[in-house]
Amino acid sequence: MSKYQNKILIIYSGGTIGMQKDNDTGALIPFDFSKIREYIPELKLIDKEINAISFDDPIDSSNVQIKHWKMLAQMIEDQYDQL
Repeated sequence: MSKYQNKILIIYSGGTIGMQKDNDTGALIPFDFSKIREYIPELKLIDKEINAISFDDPIDSSNVQIKHWKMLAQMIEDQYDQL
């Protein structure tokens, strides 16, 4: 079995699916995916290491451009052997 088969990389690039409600203000704020197992405890049932990284400036999917696809590819390449 490859060492990569037991790992999941989540890359948050932006958008509503990665937002959560700020309890103080009611505004939507980016979710901290490094804490995903705390929010979705069922993930503890799978035998996978989960790592997460995010765009520094999240973008809406309607604004995705080629430069963003290149950023995603670079993030994957940078993380591939580190995970």
